Amino acid sequence: MPSETNKKAREFERLLAFQNACLDCPRSAPAQPAPPAPDGLFTAEKLGIEITEYSLGQGKPGSLPRQQETVHQRIAHQAQSLYEARLTRHLQVNILWTIFTSCPALREEPQIAQEIARHVLESTHDQLHICRVSWKNINNALLTKYGIEISICPIEGAGKSCWSSMACFSFPPEAARIQKALDEKESKVTEYRKTCDEVWLLLVASSEFLSSQFTPDSSLEKMQFTSSFDRVFLLEEPRNTIHEFQIAR
Repeated sequence: MPSETNKKAREFERLLAFQNACLDCPRSAPAQPAPPAPDGLFTAEKLGIEITEYSLGQGKPGSLPRQQETVHQRIAHQAQSLYEARLTRHLQVNILWTIFTSCPALREEPQIAQEIARHVLESTHDQLHICRVSWKNINNALLTKYGIEISICPIEGAGKSCWSSMACFSFPPEAARIQKALDEKESKVTEYRKTCDEVWLLLVASSEFLSSQFTPDSSLEKMQFTSSFDRVFLLEEPRNTIHEFQIAR
Protein backbone atom coordinates (compact mmCIF):
# COMPACT_ATOMS: atom_id res chain seq x y z
CA MET A 1 0.00 0.00 0.00
CA PRO A 2 1.39 3.43 -0.85
CA SER A 3 2.00 5.77 2.07
CA GLU A 4 -0.31 8.74 2.58
CA THR A 5 2.51 11.07 1.53
CA ASN A 6 3.08 9.17 -1.72
CA LYS A 7 -0.67 9.05 -2.35
CA LYS A 8 -0.99 12.82 -1.97
CA ALA A 9 2.02 13.40 -4.21
CA ARG A 10 0.53 11.15 -6.90
CA GLU A 11 -2.83 12.94 -6.63
CA PHE A 12 -1.12 16.30 -7.04
CA GLU A 13 0.72 15.12 -10.17
CA ARG A 14 -2.57 14.02 -11.67
CA LEU A 15 -4.28 17.24 -10.68
CA LEU A 16 -1.59 19.24 -12.48
CA ALA A 17 -1.83 16.96 -15.53
CA PHE A 18 -5.59 17.54 -15.59
CA GLN A 19 -5.13 21.30 -15.19
CA ASN A 20 -2.71 21.34 -18.11
CA ALA A 21 -5.03 19.30 -20.37
CA CYS A 22 -8.41 20.86 -19.45
CA LEU A 23 -9.04 24.38 -20.75
CA ASP A 24 -11.89 24.93 -18.27
CA CYS A 25 -9.73 24.22 -15.25
CA PRO A 26 -8.49 27.33 -13.41
CA ARG A 27 -4.89 28.40 -14.07
CA SER A 28 -4.15 29.30 -10.45
CA ALA A 29 -2.10 27.04 -8.20
CA PRO A 30 -4.24 24.31 -6.56
CA ALA A 31 -4.08 23.46 -2.87
CA GLN A 32 -4.37 20.07 -1.16
CA PRO A 33 -6.46 20.68 1.97
CA ALA A 34 -6.79 18.12 4.74
CA PRO A 35 -9.89 15.89 4.88
CA PRO A 36 -12.85 16.18 4.82
CA ALA A 37 -12.07 18.66 2.02
CA PRO A 38 -11.72 17.48 -1.60
CA ASP A 39 -8.35 16.24 -2.89
CA GLY A 40 -7.71 19.44 -4.84
CA LEU A 41 -8.95 22.96 -4.18
CA PHE A 42 -8.78 26.15 -6.26
CA THR A 43 -9.35 28.59 -3.44
CA ALA A 44 -10.18 31.77 -5.34
CA GLU A 45 -12.74 30.01 -7.54
CA LYS A 46 -14.06 27.86 -4.63
CA LEU A 47 -13.74 24.84 -6.91
CA GLY A 48 -13.11 21.45 -5.33
CA ILE A 49 -11.90 18.43 -7.29
CA GLU A 50 -12.24 14.90 -5.98
CA ILE A 51 -9.73 12.46 -7.53
CA THR A 52 -10.25 8.70 -7.68
CA GLU A 53 -8.81 5.73 -9.53
CA TYR A 54 -10.93 4.32 -12.35
CA SER A 55 -10.77 0.63 -11.57
CA LEU A 56 -12.78 -2.57 -11.76
CA GLY A 57 -14.85 -3.44 -8.72
CA GLN A 58 -14.73 -0.04 -7.07
CA GLY A 59 -16.32 0.08 -3.65
CA LYS A 60 -15.69 0.93 -0.01
CA PRO A 61 -13.33 -2.06 0.50
CA GLY A 62 -11.39 -1.00 -2.60
CA SER A 63 -10.85 -2.73 -5.91
CA LEU A 64 -10.01 -6.45 -5.66
CA PRO A 65 -8.72 -6.66 -9.28
CA ARG A 66 -6.41 -3.69 -8.64
CA GLN A 67 -5.20 -5.25 -5.39
CA GLN A 68 -4.58 -8.55 -7.18
CA GLU A 69 -2.56 -6.93 -9.94
CA THR A 70 -0.40 -5.08 -7.41
CA VAL A 71 0.26 -8.23 -5.37
CA HIS A 72 0.82 -10.40 -8.45
CA GLN A 73 3.41 -7.96 -9.80
CA ARG A 74 5.17 -7.89 -6.42
CA ILE A 75 5.33 -11.69 -6.33
CA ALA A 76 6.71 -11.81 -9.90
CA HIS A 77 9.48 -9.37 -8.94
CA GLN A 78 10.32 -11.43 -5.85
CA ALA A 79 10.43 -14.65 -7.86
CA GLN A 80 12.70 -13.07 -10.49
CA SER A 81 15.13 -11.86 -7.81
CA LEU A 82 15.24 -15.30 -6.20
CA TYR A 83 15.84 -16.97 -9.55
CA GLU A 84 18.54 -14.56 -10.72
CA ALA A 85 20.39 -14.97 -7.42
CA ARG A 86 20.93 -18.60 -8.45
CA LEU A 87 21.05 -18.55 -12.24
CA THR A 88 21.40 -16.02 -15.05
CA ARG A 89 19.37 -16.73 -18.17
CA HIS A 90 17.83 -14.48 -20.84
CA LEU A 91 14.16 -15.42 -20.46
CA GLN A 92 10.61 -14.28 -20.98
CA VAL A 93 8.64 -15.63 -18.00
CA ASN A 94 4.87 -15.14 -17.86
CA ILE A 95 2.99 -15.99 -14.68
CA LEU A 96 -0.71 -16.56 -15.31
CA TRP A 97 -3.23 -16.50 -12.46
CA THR A 98 -6.27 -18.53 -13.52
CA ILE A 99 -8.15 -18.51 -10.18
CA PHE A 100 -8.67 -14.97 -8.91
CA THR A 101 -11.59 -15.11 -6.49
CA SER A 102 -9.21 -14.02 -3.71
CA CYS A 103 -5.88 -12.24 -3.36
CA PRO A 104 -2.75 -13.85 -1.87
CA ALA A 105 -2.18 -12.85 1.75
CA LEU A 106 1.03 -11.08 2.70
CA ARG A 107 2.32 -14.18 4.49
CA GLU A 108 1.75 -16.26 1.33
CA GLU A 109 3.69 -13.99 -1.02
CA PRO A 110 7.24 -15.22 -0.16
CA GLN A 111 6.13 -18.87 -0.37
CA ILE A 112 4.53 -18.37 -3.79
CA ALA A 113 7.58 -16.46 -5.08
CA GLN A 114 9.93 -19.18 -3.86
CA GLU A 115 7.86 -21.91 -5.49
CA ILE A 116 7.67 -20.06 -8.82
CA ALA A 117 11.43 -19.41 -8.78
CA ARG A 118 12.10 -23.05 -7.97
CA HIS A 119 10.10 -24.36 -10.91
CA VAL A 120 11.68 -21.89 -13.35
CA LEU A 121 15.10 -22.90 -12.02
CA GLU A 122 14.36 -26.60 -12.51
CA SER A 123 13.06 -25.98 -16.03
CA THR A 124 16.07 -23.93 -17.18
CA HIS A 125 18.99 -25.34 -15.19
CA ASP A 126 20.28 -27.84 -17.77
CA GLN A 127 18.78 -26.72 -21.08
CA LEU A 128 16.74 -23.88 -22.49
CA HIS A 129 13.54 -24.51 -24.39
CA ILE A 130 9.99 -23.22 -24.46
CA CYS A 131 8.01 -24.89 -21.70
CA ARG A 132 4.92 -24.49 -19.55
CA VAL A 133 4.45 -25.35 -15.89
CA SER A 134 0.82 -25.83 -14.81
CA TRP A 135 -0.61 -25.99 -11.30
CA LYS A 136 -2.49 -29.09 -12.47
CA ASN A 137 0.81 -30.95 -12.66
CA ILE A 138 2.29 -29.58 -9.43
CA ASN A 139 1.60 -30.87 -5.94
CA ASN A 140 1.67 -27.48 -4.24
CA ALA A 141 -1.27 -26.12 -2.28
CA LEU A 142 -0.61 -22.43 -2.98
CA LEU A 143 -0.04 -22.78 -6.72
CA THR A 144 -3.22 -24.86 -6.88
CA LYS A 145 -5.17 -22.37 -4.74
CA TYR A 146 -4.52 -19.52 -7.19
CA GLY A 147 -4.31 -21.64 -10.36
CA ILE A 148 -0.80 -20.45 -11.21
CA GLU A 149 0.68 -21.41 -14.56
CA ILE A 150 4.18 -20.45 -15.73
CA SER A 151 5.32 -20.15 -19.33
CA ILE A 152 9.05 -19.90 -20.01
CA CYS A 153 10.50 -18.78 -23.32
CA PRO A 154 14.27 -18.40 -23.94
CA ILE A 155 15.36 -15.18 -25.66
CA GLU A 156 18.34 -15.20 -28.01
CA GLY A 157 21.38 -13.18 -27.10
CA ALA A 158 22.36 -11.56 -23.84
CA GLY A 159 20.23 -9.14 -21.87
CA LYS A 160 17.88 -8.75 -18.96
CA SER A 161 15.07 -11.24 -18.46
CA CYS A 162 11.46 -10.11 -18.48
CA TRP A 163 9.11 -11.52 -15.87
CA SER A 164 5.46 -10.50 -16.05
CA SER A 165 2.24 -11.36 -14.27
CA MET A 166 -1.09 -11.76 -16.02
CA ALA A 167 -4.69 -12.23 -14.90
CA CYS A 168 -8.01 -12.43 -16.70
CA PHE A 169 -10.87 -10.10 -15.79
CA SER A 170 -14.45 -9.81 -16.94
CA PHE A 171 -15.10 -6.18 -17.93
CA PRO A 172 -18.62 -4.76 -17.60
CA PRO A 173 -19.70 -1.99 -20.02
CA GLU A 174 -17.88 1.29 -19.49
CA ALA A 175 -21.14 3.12 -18.69
CA ALA A 176 -21.81 0.77 -15.76
CA ARG A 177 -18.26 1.25 -14.43
CA ILE A 178 -18.54 5.04 -14.67
CA GLN A 179 -21.88 5.14 -12.86
CA LYS A 180 -20.56 2.88 -10.12
CA ALA A 181 -17.57 5.21 -9.62
CA LEU A 182 -19.96 8.16 -9.37
CA ASP A 183 -22.18 6.34 -6.88
CA GLU A 184 -19.21 5.51 -4.65
CA LYS A 185 -18.22 9.20 -4.40
CA GLU A 186 -21.75 10.63 -4.16
CA SER A 187 -21.75 10.83 -0.36
CA LYS A 188 -18.80 13.26 -0.38
CA VAL A 189 -20.49 15.99 -2.40
CA THR A 190 -22.66 17.40 0.42
CA GLU A 191 -19.64 17.87 2.70
CA TYR A 192 -17.59 19.50 -0.05
CA ARG A 193 -20.35 22.01 -0.83
CA LYS A 194 -19.94 23.50 2.64
CA THR A 195 -16.73 25.16 1.42
CA CYS A 196 -16.97 24.91 -2.40
CA ASP A 197 -19.33 26.58 -4.85
CA GLU A 198 -18.58 23.92 -7.45
CA VAL A 199 -17.41 20.30 -7.13
CA TRP A 200 -15.87 18.21 -9.92
CA LEU A 201 -14.94 14.53 -10.00
CA LEU A 202 -11.79 13.38 -11.77
CA LEU A 203 -11.52 9.68 -12.62
CA VAL A 204 -7.99 8.55 -13.48
CA ALA A 205 -7.46 5.57 -15.80
CA SER A 206 -3.92 4.35 -15.18
CA SER A 207 -2.06 2.56 -17.98
CA GLU A 208 -0.06 0.61 -15.38
CA PHE A 209 -2.94 -1.73 -14.59
CA LEU A 210 -5.26 -3.72 -16.82
CA SER A 211 -8.08 -3.27 -14.30
CA SER A 212 -7.80 0.53 -14.63
CA GLN A 213 -7.86 0.83 -18.40
CA PHE A 214 -10.60 2.80 -20.12
CA THR A 215 -12.02 1.96 -23.55
CA PRO A 216 -13.35 5.11 -25.27
CA ASP A 217 -16.80 4.78 -26.79
CA SER A 218 -18.53 7.53 -28.78
CA SER A 219 -21.88 6.54 -27.25
CA LEU A 220 -20.63 7.62 -23.81
CA GLU A 221 -20.65 11.25 -24.98
CA LYS A 222 -24.43 11.06 -25.48
CA MET A 223 -25.23 9.34 -22.19
CA GLN A 224 -26.30 11.14 -19.05
CA PHE A 225 -25.03 9.84 -15.74
CA THR A 226 -26.70 10.44 -12.40
CA SER A 227 -24.61 12.41 -9.94
CA SER A 228 -24.52 15.50 -7.70
CA PHE A 229 -21.09 16.49 -9.01
CA ASP A 230 -21.22 19.57 -11.23
CA ARG A 231 -18.86 18.08 -13.79
CA VAL A 232 -17.23 14.67 -14.24
CA PHE A 233 -14.00 14.04 -16.15
CA LEU A 234 -11.77 11.07 -16.89
CA LEU A 235 -8.00 11.48 -17.30
CA GLU A 236 -6.59 8.71 -19.48
CA GLU A 237 -2.90 8.15 -18.78
CA PRO A 238 -0.17 8.27 -20.04
CA ARG A 239 -1.21 10.68 -22.81
CA ASN A 240 -3.45 12.54 -20.34
CA THR A 241 -6.40 12.55 -22.69
CA ILE A 242 -9.48 14.18 -21.17
CA HIS A 243 -13.03 12.81 -21.45
CA GLU A 244 -16.05 14.61 -19.98
CA PHE A 245 -19.36 12.91 -19.24
CA GLN A 246 -22.81 14.50 -19.15
CA ILE A 247 -24.49 14.69 -15.76
CA ALA A 248 -28.20 14.62 -14.95
CA ARG A 249 -28.64 15.74 -11.34
